[in-house]
Amino acid sequence: MPMPFSAMEEETARMAREARRTLNDQVQRIEAVGGRVAEAHLQAGGAPEDIVALAEDLRAGLVVMGSRGRGGIRRALMGSVSNSVVCHTYCPVLIVRNEDTIA
Repeated sequence: MPMPFSAMEEETARMAREARRTLNDQVQRIEAVGGRVAEAHLQAGGAPEDIVALAEDLRAGLVVMGSRGRGGIRRALMGSVSNSVVCHTYCPVLIVRNEDTIA
């Protein structure tokens, strides 16, 4: 049974808050060890074209993104957002594996 629209909106808002909190936590961790974060951007969705376009618009020196760590067959069938960004952006890309997917 499909989720009611209002429940979907609430879940989307909850996920956005959690994503923002995670991003802010990571910025604080970097700064706590002496690193400097000039700007942090949260891009929802994951379309590689949007990520590459944002990096170009910002003239980013580095794109940092997460990876779900999907297996080879799934990645081959569905594609990989991180792989596409690596192939199409002009700057270095750091891919951070999601801790939940590490066996």
